[in-house]
Amino acid sequence: MYSEKNNNYAANHITSQTGTPLKALNYGYWLQVYLIAVIVCNFILLFWDSNGSDTGFWEDWVKQLVNKGYGDFNGNYPPMYIHWLYVVAKVYTHLNIPVENNIFLKYLTQIPIVISHLSLTALVFFIVKKYKSTPEHFHAALVLTALNPAILFNGAIWGQIDVVPVIPVVLALIAGTSNSYKIYTFPLYCLGLLTKFQMIAFAPVFGILFFTDYKTHLKASILCLAVFLIAFLPYVVTYNFIPSFKLAYVDVLKQYGTTTMGAANIWILLTGNAAPDSIVLFGMSNNPVMAKIFTAKHFGMISFSCVCLGIFTQGLINLRAKKYAANNTLLAQDILFYAVLCSTAFFTLLPAMHERYLLPAVVSSLVCFAISPRKIIYPLAFSFISAFNLAMCMGIKTSNGVWPLISWLMLAVLAYGIMELFYRRSWEIFIKDLTSTLFGFKYTYIIFFIIANYILCNYLIETTRIHKITLVENQIVLTQMTPFSSHQDYGHLNINKSANGTVLAIAGRRFADGLGTHANSQIDYLIPHNAQEFSFIVGLDDETESASVIFSIWGDDKPLWESKPYYGAEKNLETIKLPVENVKKLSLRVSGMGDISSDHADWIQPILTLRKD
Repeated sequence: MYSEKNNNYAANHITSQTGTPLKALNYGYWLQVYLIAVIVCNFILLFWDSNGSDTGFWEDWVKQLVNKGYGDFNGNYPPMYIHWLYVVAKVYTHLNIPVENNIFLKYLTQIPIVISHLSLTALVFFIVKKYKSTPEHFHAALVLTALNPAILFNGAIWGQIDVVPVIPVVLALIAGTSNSYKIYTFPLYCLGLLTKFQMIAFAPVFGILFFTDYKTHLKASILCLAVFLIAFLPYVVTYNFIPSFKLAYVDVLKQYGTTTMGAANIWILLTGNAAPDSIVLFGMSNNPVMAKIFTAKHFGMISFSCVCLGIFTQGLINLRAKKYAANNTLLAQDILFYAVLCSTAFFTLLPAMHERYLLPAVVSSLVCFAISPRKIIYPLAFSFISAFNLAMCMGIKTSNGVWPLISWLMLAVLAYGIMELFYRRSWEIFIKDLTSTLFGFKYTYIIFFIIANYILCNYLIETTRIHKITLVENQIVLTQMTPFSSHQDYGHLNINKSANGTVLAIAGRRFADGLGTHANSQIDYLIPHNAQEFSFIVGLDDETESASVIFSIWGDDKPLWESKPYYGAEKNLETIKLPVENVKKLSLRVSGMGDISSDHADWIQPILTLRKD
């Protein structure tokens, strides 16, 4: 996959891609400009409303540290950020002010994030300076880093810390590609894991780095142990080590049994948001062996493992071929690219991802771009996807179709990266030739405009049209009948409207006729003696983001039919037809699965077909 010819090209490319050096630039001036921009942006954006739920964790944990210290601390984060919260607790104690979820708490908890953002900007600056980039690349890398919307949204606005653990990780990656600092590679990586366990996503890359100089890295295991012991020392001396370690590294793995929690990845497309990770995919539920493999949880883990294995194997192949002999620059370029790909696959394929977990890919792609100007697609794509994803989860109003589009974009970037991993120069040439052909035709934009309008118009027509039923002579619709009895745990039954009183809409289609209810519910009808068949469509209304219900039909208090679990992402919903001969009382029931707060369920086009006498 990677020939000697490609090796020569890559080596020549490193020396020839730089173009005009930055001799005319005042390095000290521009470093000050970009670092001040980081400070100003972070501090101004602190005044935006944060995610109160997440900053509520900081409030609770700081209160615990104020009142009880480390001894009885109960929080599911690794120790490094907790140590900072301990400092924050001491600030509150010294100032003798109450710990409250307000802007002051947000400011104190965000100081490590601002320092991390400054460190990242400085790191990118020194990389582009070292490799004497062109002025265009220099400013593009610094602007993307200092003013990165994903980093600012995650930290200053949201109030989270996802950028913090990635800094020691990227420093470890850089150290691992140098001759002087490689001894610090795994201690720095250990520091990242001690800040947030999601940094395990980079493990395959550090596996490759280990084999670049395994003797040095084995010696570094003593430093790793020292870092670990020092980090957990406050817990050890207060006899709280085992519970704290278990919370941060064991229990957290079992905390979320869902496919995705607001993350624009493959699971938005396959299952929808917040569906359980026990869902069996691709209709494999009839085969016990395949059902186990194709549960969302196992399928995601297997898919991620395959990508990681491909990255690790490719790295070892390059090492064995001595591709990096006396060429630390080429090693750094590949290692950082591997890191981008691992963190991308981590977010895209694994279940239980939060919307914020794309930040490691954003940060690693910025550092990768600093040393590899041709890799600009990754920081641009990830910064946009991450920022937009965070904005949606913070409450920006979007159409239901936007989230899946962002997820498709995420999958496309991952696929692009995998192709680049295996086909390298040939893939780059293919993409360049393809785009040159497409965009070389002067009427491409007109064709694109026409196609885009056609697709968008048809989509909007389909999602706007209200489908009405046409009854034949021997049919009646339940919406024309009065229920014998009706009960639901929240709200009241709506005829031809959803639970919220809007047009009935399921699977992206709107309907004029149906019943809008809410789990748990039971709607009973006394039906005509000559009723022969009952047909209907069921689904969760599009007005709800995520839910979980089971529909069932009972006749004279006996079960006639029960649906599979519905989670809201179902498409191409079919019409169910049930024989109801000799049934007097027909019951339409919806049962919630756990929390029912968003269980808006619809019975669409419920039609009784009568026997022709």
